[in-house]
Amino acid sequence: MFRSIHLPFIGIIILTAFTNVSCSNKANLPWAQDGNWVQAASIGAYPRALASSFVIGNKAYVGLGLNETIGGTTRGRLTDFWSFSLDSGWQQIAEFPGRPRSNAVGFSVDNYGYVGTGTDGYEVFHDFYQYDPVANKWFTKNSFPGGDRYDAVGFGLQGKGYIGTGFNVYWLNDFYQYDPQTDSWAKMPGTAGNFSKRRGAVSFVYNNRAYIFTGSTSGGMARDGWAFDPSRTAPWIPLNNITNTDPGSFDDGYTDLEREYASAFVNGDNAYLTLGRNGTMVTSTWVYDFGQDLWSRRTAYPRQPRYGAAAFTIGGKSFVGTGYTGSATFDDFNEFEPDQIYNPND
Repeated sequence: MFRSIHLPFIGIIILTAFTNVSCSNKANLPWAQDGNWVQAASIGAYPRALASSFVIGNKAYVGLGLNETIGGTTRGRLTDFWSFSLDSGWQQIAEFPGRPRSNAVGFSVDNYGYVGTGTDGYEVFHDFYQYDPVANKWFTKNSFPGGDRYDAVGFGLQGKGYIGTGFNVYWLNDFYQYDPQTDSWAKMPGTAGNFSKRRGAVSFVYNNRAYIFTGSTSGGMARDGWAFDPSRTAPWIPLNNITNTDPGSFDDGYTDLEREYASAFVNGDNAYLTLGRNGTMVTSTWVYDFGQDLWSRRTAYPRQPRYGAAAFTIGGKSFVGTGYTGSATFDDFNEFEPDQIYNPND
């Protein structure tokens, strides 16, 4: 039986000190007040971390992940999946048919969701599945040809799916393209050596390009960022580093952008990065300007620090939730309002 959890009404309280601040002078506020975090509805069932997610239309889908309190033969991994909409809140959908797992990739292409790779803590996987939201069914597809791995990134772009980077014994940076029309895979040219091998990175898509930032390497944290444009002969485009390596001053404040297991989402014409870990857990939030290839600070995540949280945007609203402290998992979600002033009471 499927369960349904509805989004509760959330009252918004505006601090008196901010009542006379308009959008026109919001840019003059300190970054600590630029953007608001509002509590939202928690996901159904188990708290979890390192879950998989994708968006189809005006619904987000989040499932799988780690919950160490479960134990047993599942090794603390989950198989349940949930959809979220602004109208209906959280609703449980069909159970994932593969082995319980965390650290798997999720992405959507057209009107279908896809999930593959991952680990149950002992075994590592390369199987691959499609979700049909109309039929509410999962279908087994041809396995990912890059071998068993976890902590990879995946994204859908221009009618194709992509999986790359990740970890299995050693760090990886290869990429493969999936064609849903033929259920076939092809290795992407020009990926070997183009950018740092990494695990636990973030990827997001904007204006027919995918972007990859953050993650860890065999020597520390990945500092290079890349855009991917499949229409180009050389599809990988180097971007500014996310730490202070340029002689110019634009990156002088890039002191805590490097991280792994971060959460990223696109809202409007900007991307946002928050949470993760870099030795210790990181709560700083940054906004990315696609045109300028520059990062700026925004209001830090105000709740319990964590890494491996899920993030998505639907209907112009962005949400970040679940995650892991290293000893505890979460089921809460919070909405980030980029055009609002931070209110600690929300």
